[in-house]
Amino acid sequence: MEISSTRVLVKKAKQPIQEGFKTVEPTDDFVYKGEIVKLPGEPVYVSNRQLLIGDVVLFAKYSPDTVEIDIESEKMKFISRADILAVQ
Repeated sequence: MEISSTRVLVKKAKQPIQEGFKTVEPTDDFVYKGEIVKLPGEPVYVSNRQLLIGDVVLFAKYSPDTVEIDIESEKMKFISRADILAVQ
């Protein structure tokens, strides 16, 4: 699948498996964390860091540019490159 050069495809980031005491990561009502599944054909940068498949990014949760789709019974989102706030 080729995607638009203005979009990135992400899925919900998985929580790391922890032993012992489990901690809950606080969430914000306006920020979403996702793992990059597909990038456009050209490099995508946040600051000076090039994004790679598998990177975890924070992005605006309720952006009007976000489009949610189902692929293989998993919800994924096309997000605008401009909505990426940070890379973890």
